[in-house]
Amino acid sequence: MTIAELSGEYRKSGELCRVRAEELGEKLKKEKMCEMDKLRLRRKIHMLSNMARDAIATSNYLENYYGDEKNERKKAEYVC
Repeated sequence: MTIAELSGEYRKSGELCRVRAEELGEKLKKEKMCEMDKLRLRRKIHMLSNMARDAIATSNYLENYYGDEKNERKKAEYVC
């Protein structure tokens, strides 16, 4: 597996986490549930959002792991 392929896998995982968090957010808005269940669902949404952010940040890092060939002599700045 190449670094580019690994980057793509991280991005897919991050997007799946983001989609699932959005689905659970809709469930939280629409369904009636007790406060404890709401709290558990909010926690799950928060964790999925964090996982999505981290996976996409890792994907971005891996995409730029070797740097930009056009600007290889310039200072590179990575943002996560």
